[in-house]
Amino acid sequence: MGVFSGIETAKSSEGGNYLKPGVYDVEVVRLAVGRTRKNVDFFAADLRILGSNNPDHRVGDIGNWFVGFDKEPALGNVKAFAVACLSSEGSIDPASITEPVMNGLVEKGGEAVAGTRLKVQVTLVDTKGGGKYSKHLWFPAGAQVSA
Repeated sequence: MGVFSGIETAKSSEGGNYLKPGVYDVEVVRLAVGRTRKNVDFFAADLRILGSNNPDHRVGDIGNWFVGFDKEPALGNVKAFAVACLSSEGSIDPASITEPVMNGLVEKGGEAVAGTRLKVQVTLVDTKGGGKYSKHLWFPAGAQVSA
């Protein structure tokens, strides 16, 4: 058994470049759904940075947003993202975001919304346990957001 034994089924790491606090203009590159090694369903978005007030994320970089469905607000957070994506052509009713709509958005890696431009504001929020999590507020491109 050599050092490369099992390489046929190996998957490369897709560790994230998660957005730090700031305000960003982004373009949707890819959407994904799946299951983590710990058997948690997830939604993820790869986003090209078009503008940023955080020097850690430069124009042209790819940033990532990951939502694990083991947290209560997951569906609402993904819904807010979908509303922003679909509002690029005008305001939509959040109630129109249904399971079939979401399945259509993530199909073929998010092909339906690839290229959509958005604005996102990321802030750090304290948890009850003393940690922090990043809160993402999604807006259609061109929205005025204070830093």
